[in-house]
This record gives sequence, C-alpha cells and structure tokens, in this order.
Amino acid sequence: MIHTFKGGVHPNYMKAPEIPVSVITPPQQVVIPMAQHIGAPNKPLVAKGDYVKMGQKIGENPAPVSAPVHASVSGKVLAVEPRPHPLGDMIMSVVIENDFQDTPDFMEPLNAEQLKDPDAILARIRAAGVVGMGGAMFPTAFKIRGGIGKVDKLVINGAECEPYLNGDHLTMLNYPEQLLKGIELVRIASGVDKAYYGIEVNKKDAIDLLNSLHPEKYGIEIVPEAVKYPQGAEKMQVYAVTGRQVKPGGLPSGVGANVVSTRTCYAVYQACYEGRPVIERIVTVAGSALAKPVNGLTRVGTPFGYLAEQCGGFVKDPRKIVLGGPMMGICATSFDAPTIKGTAGVLFFTEEEDRHVDEPQCIRCGKCITVCPMKLEPVFMYMYYSKGDFENMEKYHITDCFECGSCSFNCPARMPLTHAFKTAKLMFQAKAAKEKAAAEAAAAKEASK
Repeated sequence: MIHTFKGGVHPNYMKAPEIPVSVITPPQQVVIPMAQHIGAPNKPLVAKGDYVKMGQKIGENPAPVSAPVHASVSGKVLAVEPRPHPLGDMIMSVVIENDFQDTPDFMEPLNAEQLKDPDAILARIRAAGVVGMGGAMFPTAFKIRGGIGKVDKLVINGAECEPYLNGDHLTMLNYPEQLLKGIELVRIASGVDKAYYGIEVNKKDAIDLLNSLHPEKYGIEIVPEAVKYPQGAEKMQVYAVTGRQVKPGGLPSGVGANVVSTRTCYAVYQACYEGRPVIERIVTVAGSALAKPVNGLTRVGTPFGYLAEQCGGFVKDPRKIVLGGPMMGICATSFDAPTIKGTAGVLFFTEEEDRHVDEPQCIRCGKCITVCPMKLEPVFMYMYYSKGDFENMEKYHITDCFECGSCSFNCPARMPLTHAFKTAKLMFQAKAAKEKAAAEAAAAKEASK
C-alpha cells in the first residue's frame, strides 16, 4: 500500500542523489550564531581571544525551549558580536579563526544502560544541541518530552519532497544502520513501542537497503509513500502514515502523533553513540547559477559565499539565494551569512527562474483549490487579503495555511498567493498586538481614575 494525502503537486524534483557526499573544507573563519533554533536565543560562553575546541559548547540558555550551540572547528575566538543571520537581521555570533587542527572536545558516548534510559537519552539530545533539522529547528528534547504520555504514534519523516535536496536520502544510503539506531533512540525516549518511517517510493534504493537491515528489530516499520509535494510536511506525514487528521491550527501531538526528521535521528545517534554535538550536516548546494551541484558535508558556520566557491563557483551571477528548497525555502540577503543546523540546502538561482509578473490577474480557474493539502480556498483567501477584509480572511481560515507553495506553483496566472498569505498572517499579528495595546491602555486609564 502506498500512503498519501489529498492535494499536492508534482514539481520537477531536480535531485541528484547519485552525486556522492563530498567533504566541504572548513573555511578560515566560521560564524556560529547564538540562535539556531526556535525558542530563547543562547548567551555566549566564550570571549574574544579564547581558544576553543571542535565540539566545545560556546552558547547556552537554560530556558526549556532552547538548544546549546557548539564550535564546529578548533581555534581562536576572533569576535563575539552581531553578524548577518541566514534568516535575516543581525544576530549575536561567535566568530572562530580555524586552526585546521580539529582538536576535539566531544562528550563521552552513552553506555549500554544509558542507551535504554529515556531520561539519559533526552539529556544527551539536549546537551548536544539537537534540533529539528528538516528546517523547523524546534529543540528535539523539548519536543519529545512534551509528547510523552500523549503520543502513541512516532512518525519519522523520510519524504524529502522538496526539489533539489538530497541530504536525507544520502543519509539513508550512507549511514543506514546508524540511522536505524538513532530512530530507535528517539522511539525509546518517546516511550512508544514502534516508529513508522515514511519514505517516498522514489527512494527505493534506500527503502530496500533499510529493509535489508531488519528495521523491525529496532522497533521500526518502513512505510512507503507516494511521490508528491508536500508529503514531507508534518500534517501530511501524520495523515499519510496514521490516517489521523491534524486540525487547523493544531499540532501532531493533538492527535497523538509526533514527527521527527531523518537527519535529526542521525544527529541523535551521533550524540548518544559518539558524543558528537551538532556541528555539521549534508547541505545540497545547487541552482542554475552554480557550475555544478554538490552534496557537501558542511560545518555549521560556513558562509554562503565560501560554500559556493568550494562548489566550483558561479557560471552566472545569482539573483537569489534560497535556503532550503525552492517551494518553502526562504531568501537569504547576504553571502556572508553562515549555514546553521537547519540549513538543508543553499540554492543559487539566476533571473531565469524568476516567475514574477507585474499585475497578475486571477482567471478563477480554481487550480489553487484542487492542490491545497489543507483543503483551503486560496482564490477567496487572496481576494479578501487584497481588500484587507479581516473578517472574511478569518472565515476562509487564511491563518491555517502553512505556506507550502502548492497553490502558487499551480497558478497559471502566477498570482503571489503564498507570499500574500504569509503577509496576511503578519497583518493578523499586528492587528492583535494593536488591540492588546489599546486594551492595556484603556485598562491603565481606567485604573488611574
């Protein structure tokens, strides 16, 4: 049985998993931002002039929703200051001059008893700075701990449905046994007896390899899924694998499910079996501006410009840098910004990929409705967004859109649908903040009488 969901699209996947993983030589300087996760940003633990080792913890915050960061190379701290962040803005960062010695400072691997202890596993996941490496970057230890007692279905996301990206597929092929052990650790920490590994059937080589290693002995079942975007979205994964539908605005835990990405599970393996924190990952570097696509094992903190140079440089001037995939990825604004834990891909596109048109006109074809995986009606959502009609935007559940981009991809008029809905959410947030401020001001005025 092939598992799937309603809606979705079939973009040209532009993948090249046949290109083997190459090691990107670490740069002369790495820039380690203190914010590489959803939640409270870290506070630097080092100062200018300090010597740090590879794997040494250099930033931490005791807040529950946070994850420490570690040095990805050994060397001297050149600066602790705001630097360009891949998600925009200037973020406090630790700049390290690489001594190219990779002097390690890893944790001790967990012993056999600890590898069966949920608390020990969760403590190590937290200490290693493991976050959702599919792009969401939610602290993994907090996510797992929050689901204990509520979650009975653990879903591992192996869809990797975004065009270009190959990191998860190559992790399956290059580290299959380690990956299964990492999933087993997540399963034990989650307090469930079985994990369901959803993998799209275009990765048949990985499915066959993983099945040959008898995943059932790790408490894992491989679930083949249809090849369709956005199969890798959490809500789509939950529905495809379990048949449970996450309500609009809800989380998978609300229907007793939790979703963890492939690369996150491998990071859990490294943290527990090897004592390695998250300091590197496979990054797909591609796009029409580049000389050639590369699947590179890349240290956290590698600047985008340096990454492009190491992958053969540009054949054309890039007009846009996209982090992640072209469907849900975000645009970077600086070649100096570094890769972070959630950077699965860095894509350099020329103006030839620009689908923008001036003053697009909706032709009411309804193609956006047919592909929306959330069963929304983008044609009406956009109409009311254009009018600034909050009442009807809310009526058509515009805030339930998770910005997968399927509607924009399928729109023959090239309407900027996804961008509009992203903006609409910001409008709702601004409206709520304004109303809250007005209410507080009124209450303060009343109290002063």
